[in-house]
Amino acid sequence: MDHKLTSLEVLGMAIRSEEDAVKFYGHIADMINNEMVRDKYRHLAKEEANHRKMLVDHYKKMSGGHELPSKIPGEPETAEGGAVPEHISHSLEDLLILAVKREQAAKEFYRKAAAAATDLSGRRILEYLVHVEKGHEMMLKSELEAYLRDKGWYTGGEASEMIHAGP
Repeated sequence: MDHKLTSLEVLGMAIRSEEDAVKFYGHIADMINNEMVRDKYRHLAKEEANHRKMLVDHYKKMSGGHELPSKIPGEPETAEGGAVPEHISHSLEDLLILAVKREQAAKEFYRKAAAAATDLSGRRILEYLVHVEKGHEMMLKSELEAYLRDKGWYTGGEASEMIHAGP
């Protein structure tokens, strides 16, 4: 971060980050025809929306119910890097690689914010999000590996064959 942010600015940045993540994972879900895989990304988008709600509730509690802050200048714009980059918006592989990087960046952002938090409740929320983002990172690494192993099946571009493996 370019400058020291207040607790409310950190929360505002985190809220916008979760909003971006909802759109990002929704975009990935829309690229996939395999219902089982698509549902993972829809679930991830819903989870990010729930994180946003938790952060908004804490922001309102800390600010006495004030509106969310306007955009904070500087880098990063959000913990997870902003909107879906147009130049890779049609490459699932590049988006999955970016998703892992964004979750790593969010984890680090929340870790630093938690260390700097002056209120116990805020620190607990941010520490919780560190662990959640780490879980997302691990899951997305696994998803990237699955995609690279069988791109046709993963995206639903090929009909999957059912294999009977039992009596």
